[in-house]
Amino acid sequence: MDTHDDFVAARRSSLVEEFGGGVAVEAAVDRALARCRRGWSRLEQTTDVEAHVRDLVAEELGGPRRRRLTLVALGVLALLSVGAVLVSMLPAPPAVRQEANPVPVPWFAEGELHLASVVVSLPGAGEFVPLDDGVVIEDEDGSLLLVGADGGVSDFDDPMPSLSEPDVPAPYDSRADLSRQLGVAVAPSGETVHLMEIAAEGPEAGVFVRLSETVNRLFVVCADLRCTTNRRIVVSGRDVRLR
Repeated sequence: MDTHDDFVAARRSSLVEEFGGGVAVEAAVDRALARCRRGWSRLEQTTDVEAHVRDLVAEELGGPRRRRLTLVALGVLALLSVGAVLVSMLPAPPAVRQEANPVPVPWFAEGELHLASVVVSLPGAGEFVPLDDGVVIEDEDGSLLLVGADGGVSDFDDPMPSLSEPDVPAPYDSRADLSRQLGVAVAPSGETVHLMEIAAEGPEAGVFVRLSETVNRLFVVCADLRCTTNRRIVVSGRDVRLR
């Protein structure tokens, strides 16, 4: 029966060569053999020592790899956790709902931006200017946002586009003092859109508003600049604007 030292002397070099050689393999073989020293006599009687030592060497060589994989997994988990926290801190995208716009131009009221087919919730937003099928709008913190036709919101890095208000007379007797024009815009279709403030009890109320309605602001959409024919669109709320 060989002693532990006899086995080491006879098999160490061949084990190192069998596992590919190198400093790391030598260290693994030495650790595996050291683990067998205690209880060597019992091992020889009950175990295939050669196979047992090979298993221990393989285990020793796999230990650093498993540790590296564990560290990598922990690092990935930490990055995912940090990413989840950062994502949770990002502001939620504005609420968007499908709704056809009865007015042929964008408008804003009570914290909501009305585009052609969607309404986007943007409380506290400031002035806005139409751009293509969407608008560039000033956020409540002063930054500029681009709101697309589908309601998607992204940062806008350029200056606010310029837009002059057309010089179009209001569709009412300018001598009246109970109604006034708050804004005017020309739609892509060529229609003129007037945002009016109407006093329901005033003499002009009958022109635009049914006496049964309680209305403060409405849109008057004119087919031409002289407004010989028009349609009215009543809107709720006082914070109604075209820009």
